[in-house]
Amino acid sequence: MVQSKISGVINFVLIFTLLIGLVGRVSAHGILLSPIPRLPYGHNGTEVIANVSNPTKEFPCGLAGDSPGPVTIYKPGEKILVAYNRTITHGGDCLMQMSRYGSKYDKDFKTFENLGTCGMEKGLFTAFVMVPHEECDNDDCVMRFRWDDNVGNNYLYCANVRIKKYADCWESKKRRSIGASRRSLKN
Repeated sequence: MVQSKISGVINFVLIFTLLIGLVGRVSAHGILLSPIPRLPYGHNGTEVIANVSNPTKEFPCGLAGDSPGPVTIYKPGEKILVAYNRTITHGGDCLMQMSRYGSKYDKDFKTFENLGTCGMEKGLFTAFVMVPHEECDNDDCVMRFRWDDNVGNNYLYCANVRIKKYADCWESKKRRSIGASRRSLKN
């Protein structure tokens, strides 16, 4: 499923509101709110949030694993919001990572942004990061938020993404034809 920017914003607001409400009711450590992560399907929303909000040793994507989720499309170099809600204070390094080969192996994830130390305070942690400049226009692109806290826990959240210069095929063809028309007018 590919999201448009408008539906992506609407989904984000709805999910953000839902997750903030649920996170407050469960005794978990934290959860990624943006970009929209993969979450396992379940009947009890509180249980699902509690499971994915706790530390994991399940690499490469935590408890959500290869769960399906929305595909968010970004442009190369676009600035995006990273939002993570914490209910504990364990400082540690937070990273944004990317895999162009899917989420089968942890070794395929490369850090594209070091967010520095996070988890020093409870509450919402936010940062703006720049999407990698290389296009990744296939079904296997995965963006990951990784928090390795100072007591040896790992928190991993993966999101399905595509990085494309143009939003869709039609837009790309339209831009190419405009460029060709401009070149022919100059000659």
